[in-house]
Amino acid sequence: MKAFRTLGLIGTTLLLAVLLVACGDTGMQSTTANTASQNMNNKTDSGMMNNTPTATSTMGTNNNGNMNNNNNMNNNNNMMGITIVPGMGGNTNAFIHTGVATINNTKVNVLMTNKGFAVYYHRADPMLKATCTGQCAQDWPPVLAPQGMMTVSSSVALPKQLSVHQTANGAQVFYDGHALYTYGADMQAGVATGRGQDMQWYLVGFTL
Repeated sequence: MKAFRTLGLIGTTLLLAVLLVACGDTGMQSTTANTASQNMNNKTDSGMMNNTPTATSTMGTNNNGNMNNNNNMNNNNNMMGITIVPGMGGNTNAFIHTGVATINNTKVNVLMTNKGFAVYYHRADPMLKATCTGQCAQDWPPVLAPQGMMTVSSSVALPKQLSVHQTANGAQVFYDGHALYTYGADMQAGVATGRGQDMQWYLVGFTL
């Protein structure tokens, strides 16, 4: 009887030991799995996301780069000037001639003097008036009609009208009601360096 009880105790002890070992392995596996999962999440959240720029930031960088490049191109264009190719044919003795300027990759028909210099208009001028006089006219010489002439001719037919009006500068030539000027810093015929100055001065296109 005593031997039977002893065997029962030994069996119970062994069963408990097996259960404890089994529970311990399960807990360790769960802990290991959780730890591995957390490590992977941490790598994904902190490592990969921090090292990889988002689409927004990448696009922002590219956009800023493009804007800077465009600004540099505009500055270079202002420094070098815009080349104007004189028009062929027409009345070579006319007072106003025409040419073709390439602005922002677009060809534009513009007015020129009979000596091949670019012609500008001043955005601040009201219709049929010239506000650039005195010292301003030293920097931006007005286009004046030959003495005694109240009309001027163009080398080719223009979609708008040329006219002459008396201003503080003299008998100044107008196109479509806008007073015409040249730019004192334009040293070479066929090269316009004044476009966009002070955001007020622009080349005179056929349709402005």
